[in-house]
Amino acid sequence: MTIIRVPKAWELPEARATSANAYFNRRRLLKNLANFSLGAGIVSVLGCKGSSAPNNTLVSANPALTATLELPSLEPFTRNPTFQKVDRPITDEVLAGQYNNYYEFGGSKSIWRASQALPTDNWQVEVTGLVKNPRTYDLEDLLKKFPLEERVYRMRCVEAWSMVLPWVGFPMKLLMAEVEPTDKAKFVSFTSYYDREISL
Repeated sequence: MTIIRVPKAWELPEARATSANAYFNRRRLLKNLANFSLGAGIVSVLGCKGSSAPNNTLVSANPALTATLELPSLEPFTRNPTFQKVDRPITDEVLAGQYNNYYEFGGSKSIWRASQALPTDNWQVEVTGLVKNPRTYDLEDLLKKFPLEERVYRMRCVEAWSMVLPWVGFPMKLLMAEVEPTDKAKFVSFTSYYDREISL
């Protein structure tokens, strides 16, 4: 007599299981995601320059958060009207710049103090791969080359908080038009700054 085995609903076929290679490379993926988050956080803070919102009560209640952030001026820029409508006031610049935690650097919200040791000068963006015009841009050159615009976004976190932040930058499509991806290009991959010598 033949035994017919009916798999349970939770059992995965072998072909759908995570490969050993993907499983063991998860640390590299998490590290790259963390580095990208750090870079995105720095860019978000740069976009907060010029906010005229009233002080947030969280900031005024905590004197340790009242240090001023020295941010470069990104003017002149235009305000994109499509991204200016939000349902609450812009978050105070000090709170937006200091209410961060990247768990690989520590478990508190005051990691911004340690991040002051991170060198932020001479940053570059290198575009390689399936493009007709690969090149390396200094950050300052990018900011001068493309017209900057301000967008206001509401950022929501899984930790049940949100911020309304102005972002100043340029649409990525302008950079893509400059480097001209080939017909074979399908994806854009970001590799962010990582230096084992700098410990936050």
